[in-house]
Amino acid sequence: MDKIETMKRFIAVVQNGSFTRASEQLKIPKSAISMSITKLEDHLKTRLLYRNTRQVSLSEAGQRYYVECLRLLDELEGLDNQFQQQSEELSGVINIDMPSRFFSSVVAPHLPAWFQQYPKTQIKLLGVDYRIDPIKERVDCVIRGGQLESSNLIGRHLGIMEMVNCISPSYAEHYGRPTSLEDLKNHYIVDYSHADTQSQNAFEYNQNNQTYLVPTPSLISVGTTDAYLAAGLNGLGIIQIPRIGVRQQLANGDLIEVLTAFTSAPMSLSVLYESRNNQPRKLSEFINWLILLFKKMNHDTL
Repeated sequence: MDKIETMKRFIAVVQNGSFTRASEQLKIPKSAISMSITKLEDHLKTRLLYRNTRQVSLSEAGQRYYVECLRLLDELEGLDNQFQQQSEELSGVINIDMPSRFFSSVVAPHLPAWFQQYPKTQIKLLGVDYRIDPIKERVDCVIRGGQLESSNLIGRHLGIMEMVNCISPSYAEHYGRPTSLEDLKNHYIVDYSHADTQSQNAFEYNQNNQTYLVPTPSLISVGTTDAYLAAGLNGLGIIQIPRIGVRQQLANGDLIEVLTAFTSAPMSLSVLYESRNNQPRKLSEFINWLILLFKKMNHDTL
């Protein structure tokens, strides 16, 4: 059994949430992927994945194995990059796209350190909150949250973002704090949707690897992550948002955490790019920098 190849197949199944989509991404038969996972589980003597007709989900052991697989493969790729093109000085433009809120709260505060190390590079940010075609938009890499769609892009895992439910003090004063799912009929949620999605006007939570939606009225629907946070901060409803993006607001009391037993499933975050073949060193270094940055920030929030 080729352990590295098996790890890659396991990661593809987890990140795509499906053997079929993993097969399309890796361009190998679905049966080969299924056989690899079965042999891996037999080798480890433990179940890594729960399978049903609709979805694939991780067991507790599978979650631990998934995190370690990502770490090992990232280290192997980083080792390769370390010894390639070492004499090349980094310079030029790196075109990137990521949700505006993620850029402003996570990436932007740390970019001065990047430019101190690589002063001849330049970052060009698209910063839209909907999914683009990186090739059509001439973007070198994109950061995306949630389940990856089938594509020809290569994905590297950044990490998993814990989700929180928040309201503002002004909302709590006007409507009170929800303490149960039953309370939601008397509350409002900020709806997030854009041209590619439909409004769902629902509070989402996850239990036992199943996602549930509780219909909840809304006063406003927004299409950008910055507007979503602004609506929450100004008392327009409950927001469900990654903790890493609102740590400061929670710490200083601008947001209040509610319904802690009913949070959405953690959101997987990935960086995607077209190909590893002849990848410019400036891009590979920036991707590695993003991965290390996110790992550090996740560690600091523990």
